[in-house]
Amino acid sequence: MTQLEGLALRMNPQPEGPVLIGLSGGADSVALTRLMLLGRDRGQVRPEAVHVNHGLRGEESDRDEQFVRNICREWEIPLHVERAELSGRTDENTAREARYLAFRKAMADSGIFTLALAHQREDQAETFLMHLMRGAGPEGLGGMKPAEDRDGYRLIRPLLDISGAELRNALREDGTPWREDGSNRDGRYFRNRIRNELLPRMEEMMPGSAGRIARTAELIRRDNEALEMAAEKIEEAAQESPGMKILPLAGAPEAVRSRVLRQWWRREGPEREERQLSFEQTRRLESLLDAPRGTIINLPGGWRARREKDHLRLMDPTDRTRNNRPRGGKRNEHD
Repeated sequence: MTQLEGLALRMNPQPEGPVLIGLSGGADSVALTRLMLLGRDRGQVRPEAVHVNHGLRGEESDRDEQFVRNICREWEIPLHVERAELSGRTDENTAREARYLAFRKAMADSGIFTLALAHQREDQAETFLMHLMRGAGPEGLGGMKPAEDRDGYRLIRPLLDISGAELRNALREDGTPWREDGSNRDGRYFRNRIRNELLPRMEEMMPGSAGRIARTAELIRRDNEALEMAAEKIEEAAQESPGMKILPLAGAPEAVRSRVLRQWWRREGPEREERQLSFEQTRRLESLLDAPRGTIINLPGGWRARREKDHLRLMDPTDRTRNNRPRGGKRNEHD
């Protein structure tokens, strides 16, 4: 059995049917594509690829695109090439948002709504450390999921249990080339500093750190799933139009209660890319459960939340409701 064949057995989830592969030309995405070919040979997978040219590295970006075109032609994989629109910005978030817009366009063009990305074990460890250093809670520390349903498509990450070294070794054995992205060494990007400075230092101090961090993220993700199920039941009991009934929330454990409020915010709050409340914002929203009637707190995007008699209510920036004073006193308002 070749190394690639061994890795194919470890992919989770196992890809099936039509799958669109995000193919940058780097080792991880080339390995994922090569593994998909083994599935195609067994009649299990019908892969197509999408390459996003951000244009950030000039001729090097164009050479990456040409490399991807060449291997897709050699492997007889249909390829969709998209140009990302960054509007002059070069930060990580802008590039990521543009990349996913390009993926969605390729899905619409191909009619394939399962997207496979080549995130592997070290990527999971990097994501965990990024979120930890930014003060994320359990939802953020659960890291990337092997599979998740997004707006109208299925996203899978079959390589999360496999290390980058294993993928590169398998490609070398197979004689398959890949491209190295020079921007991965750019110290201006937070993820690159974790990848090139922090994780190597951690591996020196405790070999195998990246794998153990990735396993920790997996354990937290499993706990998150149980808490989310409990939160969904409480949310269903607390839903009221317009608002959220207080009584079902008041008796729930704090970890579940905060999740219900964040889910409510994501569902009813402003439509924006980043819809998660911070720890402090969630605490302020939760404080309304014990606040006097009429108490108001400010939330992102000009939104506010108000304590009514027996429920909480979200108010958008256009809400001009005046009946917001608690009985016997003036309005309570907190930033």
